[in-house]
Amino acid sequence: MLTEIRHKQKQYSQCKSDEEKKILGQYFTDSPIALFMSSLIEINSLNPNIVRILDSGAGCGILTASTALHLLNNGINNVEATLYELDKKIITLLKGILEEVKAEFDKEGKTFTYAIVNDDFVTHRPDLIEELKFDIAVINPPYFKYSVKESIYSKKTSDLFKGDPNIYASFIAITLSSLVPNGQIVVISPRSFLNGLYFKGFRKYLLATSKLDRVHIFNSRKEVFVDSDILQENIIFKITKTDVSYNEITISSSNCISDLQRPNITVYPKNIIIDISNNEEIIRIPQSEQDYEILQLAEKLPSTFTKEGYFISTGPVVEHRTTNYLTLNHDTQENVPLIKAHNVLINGVVWDGKNKKDISFNLYKGYEKHLISKNRYLVLKRFTSKDERRRLVAGIFDQLNSKNLVGINNKLNYIRRKDSIMSKEEVLGLSVLFNSEFMDNYYRCISGNTQVNSTDIRIMKIPKREQIIQLGIFASSFSDLSYQTIEHLTKKYLCLI
Repeated sequence: MLTEIRHKQKQYSQCKSDEEKKILGQYFTDSPIALFMSSLIEINSLNPNIVRILDSGAGCGILTASTALHLLNNGINNVEATLYELDKKIITLLKGILEEVKAEFDKEGKTFTYAIVNDDFVTHRPDLIEELKFDIAVINPPYFKYSVKESIYSKKTSDLFKGDPNIYASFIAITLSSLVPNGQIVVISPRSFLNGLYFKGFRKYLLATSKLDRVHIFNSRKEVFVDSDILQENIIFKITKTDVSYNEITISSSNCISDLQRPNITVYPKNIIIDISNNEEIIRIPQSEQDYEILQLAEKLPSTFTKEGYFISTGPVVEHRTTNYLTLNHDTQENVPLIKAHNVLINGVVWDGKNKKDISFNLYKGYEKHLISKNRYLVLKRFTSKDERRRLVAGIFDQLNSKNLVGINNKLNYIRRKDSIMSKEEVLGLSVLFNSEFMDNYYRCISGNTQVNSTDIRIMKIPKREQIIQLGIFASSFSDLSYQTIEHLTKKYLCLI
């Protein structure tokens, strides 16, 4: 049946424009994923006589169908499903599929009933209706950002969590709020909520009201939503609505959907997955035994980026907004260098005006708000390809020019001290640290994004400042700061690996 539903929803999807799908955040679940998600529901904790399903974004109903059939095959006698779907055009197709599910139950002498609510799940807020409580939910929430000032979704979940990060967070939070105690929810969603400032409130709500049972990650992000060109990195996770304490979390992985039924499964201590040492409560996902060892080592580091007095900012120059300041004429005394990603190398920031990509920033009226004063910085690339070997690439800026000013592109972050200019030894020690394989792998465990997020950098565990300076002193004796040299230094002097 699921293969047939998959075929029907593919036909339906092909009839809709990309713009329509984008507005609704409508990206259908493939049948192998639906089968895997429903299999995560623990049958033993359910009432065998009746189970109530909530589907908060039903689409063609493939997740409800898969879940209902999973319950049927495991001895559940009576299933009641409530499905929310905003797209009016799909209701007839959805109803037909649910009738097929009902027929399967009828064959076994069991009962499947359903109610379709053609309404907006977030604005309807079924969790606020006391008599509407559910045992399980298996959902693929829509994905889109909305305007905090203008959208109807703004502040709709402010009673549950602070912030308006993305519509999928609202769907998950309301779904969780709609469950009975010990209710189970399985979700496929972007992994962006695992870390970062925007999802902080949602993360806190999730972890305070439920137990994170399992997280499944895909090593390839290209084949999860096969009927779309989505490259967002997605995960599947299961939670149970409870405030009971727990000590372990299961992490599983597959390359893509073809090997989804043969995942690699590992159970990790909760304190390795959920970082409670700060106010962010980020969720870290090791993809291998090596990642687990890295997180264990990180936990032993004595301090954090912020505690050691370091400050990270995004470069203030937005090129498309400052085109009148930009020039390829580097010889005048009325401009200063603009540092861009191609200038950042592990041996240092190189800007000499000879590279065809080098740009200068003219000191026209109003230049002050776009430039930063002379200092000694560690410049960190913000964007890398997911498939690029290094996520963290850093270079020292130490070209203090006569104008005492420099421009830094907003696709870069720059690190400085809050209270002083870093010495050459200190910034060199930071450079060795941030270019190390340890730090790179550590960051990948924290963030699945290709963008290097300053919020994540601020909470990373690092050595004490004195150790960083000492590392810089050792590094200064090497004329070539290659990756090989960096690994030698970090292994020998920081005992990180």
